Amino acid sequence: MIEENGTVLAIEDGIAEVETIRTSSCTSCRARHGCGHHAIAKVSNSNRMLMKAIAPADLEVGQNVVVGIPEDTLLQASVWMYAVPLLGLVLGAALPSMFTEQTIISIVGAVSGFAGGLWAAKWKSSHEAKNPDFYPRVLRINKHQAQIIPVVQEA
Repeated sequence: MIEENGTVLAIEDGIAEVETIRTSSCTSCRARHGCGHHAIAKVSNSNRMLMKAIAPADLEVGQNVVVGIPEDTLLQASVWMYAVPLLGLVLGAALPSMFTEQTIISIVGAVSGFAGGLWAAKWKSSHEAKNPDFYPRVLRINKHQAQIIPVVQEA
């Protein structure tokens, strides 16, 4: 389970809006001086992220919670978003080259295969949109917090 700490900002119809602080392990990484991610993390002034998570019934606004998503769910989503379009690109370029030596046909095949892979990923995403396994869940409420910090919402 991949977990992140956050604060509940709102609850509506069993869905909690949780604010998390994006953490980075860049400071402990040996390759941080040559890494683009470290440079972007240093420049970025917004480490806050809002997410919607399935909430238990006893959750209250302002509570510090742990939000999680299963690793296999994240892995499956990553395969559909990255591997399927890449596989379409490679197959779209390789298959025409087995039958003809014209480069333009391989280029068209690569672009078509990539577009087909993106379409397949979008199709899978639309079919899984209502699947609760693909939504983060509030796993537990942190009981060790000193106090519940009130959340002030602007109207």
